[in-house]
Amino acid sequence: MKNNNIIDAAGYLAISTRLQRLADSLRKDGMLIYSDFGIEFEPKFWPMLYALSRKSPMGIIDLANEIGYAHPSVIALVREMERNKWIRSVKDKTDSRRRLLSLSPLALELIVKMEPVWDVIKVALEEICEGKTPLLQAIGEVEDRLSRESFSDTARRIARSRADHAVCIIDYEPRYQKDWESLNLAWIAQDFEIEEIDRETLGKPEKYFLNGGAILLAEKDGAIIGTVGLQPFGNGAFELAKMTVAAGARGLKIGEKLCWAAMERARQLGAKRVFLYSNTKAYQALNLYFKLGFRVVGLDSQEFKRANIQMEILF
Repeated sequence: MKNNNIIDAAGYLAISTRLQRLADSLRKDGMLIYSDFGIEFEPKFWPMLYALSRKSPMGIIDLANEIGYAHPSVIALVREMERNKWIRSVKDKTDSRRRLLSLSPLALELIVKMEPVWDVIKVALEEICEGKTPLLQAIGEVEDRLSRESFSDTARRIARSRADHAVCIIDYEPRYQKDWESLNLAWIAQDFEIEEIDRETLGKPEKYFLNGGAILLAEKDGAIIGTVGLQPFGNGAFELAKMTVAAGARGLKIGEKLCWAAMERARQLGAKRVFLYSNTKAYQALNLYFKLGFRVVGLDSQEFKRANIQMEILF
């Protein structure tokens, strides 16, 4: 039993590295086994040769699906195999744009030599892998799980869940003025021109937002990472404004959490109508607004140069 190194001790965090290491070891020994039988062969070609020996002819997309490789990877392997004269390619009679691949006579001769080797390799791997938890069974279970939710989607879901529990929505206080201004000026400057009205409303929150409206902030670990404001306009009308999330905290649905909190606060303030101005370049924000129930209406103001779309929701 070998001693664990740092990577082994990292557990599941290092699973990709350990699987790559295992695959590299098996490929290296696989070449030695083929060599013992007098066959010079690189195992990277095995999926292609094996698939085409069992099912032929096949188009490139069909072949990619059979072996589970990306389309460009299959094309690259096909080119190498064509140089080795292992593959024949003909046009599909029903679709001239489609190539049908099959093994050449040279490759079929190679398959005959390799079949006995495959039997030895299979028995050897069965002996190595059939432990308390058979490796093939474990791999199948992981692949099935990934087919239902990818690794990246799983990680994003967990990150969102953690962020949702770690982020608090709090009310504005004067001590957060610098965060309120800097976060908003940063997102505006990224894609648009900062206008005088931006500096005016951001610099005087008591005048524009807090006299009957509200400013809500997203706080995590003592830092302000998001803002949204409700600016009152009388007769139950409020503008949803200055909604932004710090660049490093985006993708965790913090903006959505802020907006839902703002909608609830608007109801508490007796809102009959909440409207907003935006720009069609901000497609992610627009998707969020649609999700909240906002609908596009005619643009009734040119107060902001960057605004080219107006939306509203009625209560």
